[in-house]
Amino acid sequence: MKQQEYLFDLHEDHIEWLKALAFYEDELQILKNRLGEVSFKNTDQAIKMQVEKFQNQFLIQKNEIDYLKHYINQDEKSITDEILSNPTASDRRKADDNIELRDRYETFITLFGNLKEEFNDFAGKNL
Repeated sequence: MKQQEYLFDLHEDHIEWLKALAFYEDELQILKNRLGEVSFKNTDQAIKMQVEKFQNQFLIQKNEIDYLKHYINQDEKSITDEILSNPTASDRRKADDNIELRDRYETFITLFGNLKEEFNDFAGKNL
């Protein structure tokens, strides 16, 4: 079953998500910089393996941010097209919510938080 939301509410969610993703991109860069510090200060092979693991995880998270931004912008374009095609009472019209995208965004937030916590524990022990 499809869930419908007001166009304005969908637009507001998109704006909020894009701002949050920009924040996570900045945070990811900070984590990468700290990872570089850990790698520079440690020559132990076990730590180098952990560094590589985090490098891969950070790359995956960056790809997910790019994916989410792309599909959020696509949804936003659909809303804009809907309003432009029929501007009458657009503030009271509803459209299908992209539940898959919403779920993927929320999953990203959870996984990013877990990764950040795991990395901070690792960096705290190895810096």
